[in-house]
Amino acid sequence: MRDPMSWALPVFRAFGIPVKVHVFFFIITLGLFFRQVKDFPHVWWSDLFLLTVVVLFGVVILHEFGHCFGARRVDGEAKEILIWPLGGLAYTEVPHHWKANLITTAAGPAVNAVICVLAALLLAFGGFLPRLNPFIDPYAAQVKGFDGRTYTSAYDVRVYRKDTADEVKYDEYQKALTGTAAKSTQTSEYGEALSKAGFERALAPGWVVWAYRVFWMSWVMLLFNLLPAYPLDGGRILQEVVWARSSYRQGTVVAAYSGFGVSVIFLILSITYNETLLMGLGLFMLYSSSMALNQSEAEDGPFGYDFSAGYTSLERDDPPRPKRKRPGPLARWLQARKARRIHRENEERQKDEERMDQLLEKIARTGKASLTDEEKRFLERASSRYRNRS
Repeated sequence: MRDPMSWALPVFRAFGIPVKVHVFFFIITLGLFFRQVKDFPHVWWSDLFLLTVVVLFGVVILHEFGHCFGARRVDGEAKEILIWPLGGLAYTEVPHHWKANLITTAAGPAVNAVICVLAALLLAFGGFLPRLNPFIDPYAAQVKGFDGRTYTSAYDVRVYRKDTADEVKYDEYQKALTGTAAKSTQTSEYGEALSKAGFERALAPGWVVWAYRVFWMSWVMLLFNLLPAYPLDGGRILQEVVWARSSYRQGTVVAAYSGFGVSVIFLILSITYNETLLMGLGLFMLYSSSMALNQSEAEDGPFGYDFSAGYTSLERDDPPRPKRKRPGPLARWLQARKARRIHRENEERQKDEERMDQLLEKIARTGKASLTDEEKRFLERASSRYRNRS
């Protein structure tokens, strides 16, 4: 209980990797959810929960699995994934070489890029293109249609003249709604009132709205993680690129000072806009960068657990080891099945031996005639097994 990093609950296991969630994650997530409720009073709670909790959790998990698969790709090991208040940590061990570390680090953002591409292809299949502005309101879900219109969710309004891409200004279509009961933009009466005035509302289908929101969440995470600030993935990539051209220590120093600069910017923005989460991220980057810098000055290489990112290595700058073929899912299942069978047989054998000792002791005390029929049959079966084994 004295170690805050141990306050985590196991939730599931996938691909042989246990996933845990820190108790503070629930506290931060709950706070973010209620903040969203306050900042977006017009948005349904279900939409707030799905985006703030479900989609965010899913994207973070996939990002961390990317790091784990990257580690396995370079013949490393993936031990555990921890979801905690400021994101995720992938506990892996990889060869202490810049290339192995670079592949492991880059695999996380690569997963986010793949999610963005898949979501964008899905939108394109429906005739839409996502907007790349990360600061746009995700609940409005503005997507560009191939017909030239900008489509939105029910929480935003874009009005066009019928069968055209000519957008109608707010004051103009509001006059058409004067004297009607269509006040809420989320009702069918609102669209009917616009239609009577010769206007059309560009409303995106539900699946388009959520495809865009998944794209937006993964896009924001990709851009954020590529900031050149230690211990973010961008900072680590910077460290590993410098490491490849000079040394591990030089790469750490460059990434740490870059992290100092970005953390100061975050702290200034957090005070300017009264953003607690930005302040927490800034302090975290400041602490992690300072710890990495002190560590590099103490010794030319890493040691122990690196709090800032989860993956570490106790090896020196060794060349990458040859790729070891990893068993496929079926082979791993068969191996696990065989291990369970052997374990079960060992337990049964131990129980039989214990009971045989008890029966032999009973014979020594009261004679063979005191045995029941079932006990006699058990001794005969056990004796037969021992004879066959010999």
